[in-house]
Amino acid sequence: MRNLELPGRSPVHAAGGMAATSHPLATSAAIDVLRSGGNAMDAAVTACAVQCVVEPQSTGIGGDCFVLYAPKGSGDIIAFNGSGRAPGQATPEWLKDQGVSEITQHSPHAVTVPGAIDAWCQLLDDHGTRSIADTLQYAIHYAREGYPVHDRIASDWKRCEAMLAKDPTAKRIFMSDGKTPKSGTLHRQPELAATLEIIASQGRDGFYHGAVAEDIVNHLKSVGGCHSMDDFATAAGQYVDPIRPSYRGHEVYECPPNGQGIAALMML
Repeated sequence: MRNLELPGRSPVHAAGGMAATSHPLATSAAIDVLRSGGNAMDAAVTACAVQCVVEPQSTGIGGDCFVLYAPKGSGDIIAFNGSGRAPGQATPEWLKDQGVSEITQHSPHAVTVPGAIDAWCQLLDDHGTRSIADTLQYAIHYAREGYPVHDRIASDWKRCEAMLAKDPTAKRIFMSDGKTPKSGTLHRQPELAATLEIIASQGRDGFYHGAVAEDIVNHLKSVGGCHSMDDFATAAGQYVDPIRPSYRGHEVYECPPNGQGIAALMML
């Protein structure tokens, strides 16, 4: 039971549905989807999209998507690997010829082809009841109209000010007045809203073909990357078998490697 003199987290119970994320706006959007008749997959994609806007230091449409999902009534748990692959040209031999002996944190060779959008589209087609256009509306709203910056996000951005300032685009978006936004500041990302609107209207192709993909590929090439439009066009996640060892009488499910879930299972 919660100790009222030492405030902390309380157990939460619900009869119709639940959602938990690291940001209240994402959680609220997921609950709204469930209340309006959407299913768990609809709510999950909606919440992820919102986090790409309000928590961009942790989640983004340029990232990956690992999923464990229990379809209603099936009794099964499925896993989906929506992680991006390295560019086709980035073979060990090619990297060696380029004099690359180490892939550092900020190297263009550390950037894989984003898998998240492809994963969202596949998962909604297979398990959702709503379209990608429907699930992106909350994210588009917050990107265009703005959202109050959370304490944690403000702290993370402040800590990374020097790094953000080195990149002209990052500086323009996240340091418009020379400093990162403070907690509670209303922050807008109109260019991200425009990109999300393209994906909403064109689906997967809106991200992996055309202007959005060209912009990403051209930028990566400008800083030494070897990504190509073909790398984006052929990007595709896949369903995989989850790993499920036993721990104290319970089966614990995780996505298999190349996901990092196996590390948690090893610690158990």
